[in-house]
Amino acid sequence: MPHPFAGPVPITVTKRTRAVLLERGLDTSNGLSFVRERLALVGKTLFLVSLGFYLFLLASMVLAGGAPFVAVVTNPVALGHLAASCTMGLLWLLASRTPSRPSVLSLGTLDAGSFVVACGFLSLMTVNAEGQILQVLLALTVTVMLRAILVPSRPSRTLILSALAFLPTVLVCIARHHPTALLPGFTPAYQKQYMTLNTILWSVLGTTLATITSRVTYGLRRQVAEANELGQYILEEKIGGGGMGEVWRARHRLLIRPAAIKLIRPQMSGDPELLLRRFEREARATAALKSPHTVQLYDFGSTEDGRLYYVMELLDGMDLDTMVRQYGPLPAERAVHILRQVSASLQDAHQNGLVHRDIKPANVVVTRGGVTFDFAKVLDFGLVRLDAAGKQGSREAAKQDVKSVRDSYSAGETTGTPAFMAPEVVLGAADTDHRVDLYALGCVGYWLLTGKLVFGGRNAVEVMYHHAHTPPPTPSTRSELPIPAALEALIMDCLEKEPTRRPTSAKAVSTRLDVVSMENSWTAEQAERWWATHRPADARPVADLLLSHEGRELRIGPRVRPRG
Repeated sequence: MPHPFAGPVPITVTKRTRAVLLERGLDTSNGLSFVRERLALVGKTLFLVSLGFYLFLLASMVLAGGAPFVAVVTNPVALGHLAASCTMGLLWLLASRTPSRPSVLSLGTLDAGSFVVACGFLSLMTVNAEGQILQVLLALTVTVMLRAILVPSRPSRTLILSALAFLPTVLVCIARHHPTALLPGFTPAYQKQYMTLNTILWSVLGTTLATITSRVTYGLRRQVAEANELGQYILEEKIGGGGMGEVWRARHRLLIRPAAIKLIRPQMSGDPELLLRRFEREARATAALKSPHTVQLYDFGSTEDGRLYYVMELLDGMDLDTMVRQYGPLPAERAVHILRQVSASLQDAHQNGLVHRDIKPANVVVTRGGVTFDFAKVLDFGLVRLDAAGKQGSREAAKQDVKSVRDSYSAGETTGTPAFMAPEVVLGAADTDHRVDLYALGCVGYWLLTGKLVFGGRNAVEVMYHHAHTPPPTPSTRSELPIPAALEALIMDCLEKEPTRRPTSAKAVSTRLDVVSMENSWTAEQAERWWATHRPADARPVADLLLSHEGRELRIGPRVRPRG
């Protein structure tokens, strides 16, 4: 007579199930780095707890029970326990050392593989020991519950993984276990059925509890996500963060236009109203810039909880800091090509009375898109200020703008990046103008040609001291690549300590770049070949902070107070 419990219905691993296990179901709305950190936390917790129980098992059987050490460690109970512990330790190690830009597939595979394999090893503990079934079921329940609580994933993924976690133990119970003596007076067949049914019921209970927990936590995460409402934009993924706030990849709900949204924390200023006025002024001025080499600003506003935000175009490429660090100094013709585009952006800003104040390689992104390669974009006008000498409205309006700027920067405070800071900014001059950008542009050119900063130092103070007082070495003394004399002279003129000795404007810089004599010019064909060789089609989107992940969309509604 066939056994009434021939085993559970086999799970057919269809293409859809495989996709859910390996690359779907993870909640990546907070970025893949967050998922990676949670996987590492689960692996660390389960490894330490499981290893502690394993050591307790050895101590109780060898020291207290007097059992031979070799017999204990080679027993299926100890072997299965140790293998499961090592699998969780491997999860901890791999998740901790995953690259900063992991993929959904790699994290999904790591999540599914580690938990299914570890729970499979736990089932080995019951092969020749019926008394271990309850302990293993308890361990499995704790494992799937801890994963459901800590790892952000959809309920469907938790359901499948939990079922696969319990399945090996159910199969071992059916295939290996004999009738128990727990039910004296009953037939062996009934005792076998009771043991199998009890194991299945506990497995169903553990899977159900884990799925419900995952559903509740996932729902709460979605509710928190939906509370962030920024007009018609759908936030798809957080791609960066820093001292001022965070950057999200987004798209317009109707236009399906990709964008980058930068959220500014209101606590960054002691006076929220002052910060709001400065933010409005900067956003309006930035949006008025027309240069194609300036990042486009689509919208700006403030949320009901006081956060300020920019909506900018989403770029596809990498910044000059990353480019030089990864691939070395640029040939002179390519550096001229890029500097000419940055000069065009600064010329537009300066003519509109704006001073960027934080020109540096990390704030210049070189993009690739379609048939356009090496197209430079200047980012992050977060430190922009209005130049009183600029042509920005009436004289009275200019006075109000300058007063607002001076109110927002306390006396003696310096803003910008020390390695690219003009001497007059370091010395706290009150009447700085657009020539601070030209000095920084010289520093950028120096970086592109040599792969080195103009000045180094043990700390920011030492670097700023050198910028204020130390004559810079010429680029040709610090580079193995040939540098045209006219280009080197332009860089050194931009690095003059006295502002009046620098080029008069960004247009003057651009004019001098146009007449630099070079043996070869940087062509579109060369740029295309470079990108095809060094950065093929997997180039990542970038915004203020050049970080990127693949993720799920995070929907937000229209609750916003638009400004302007």
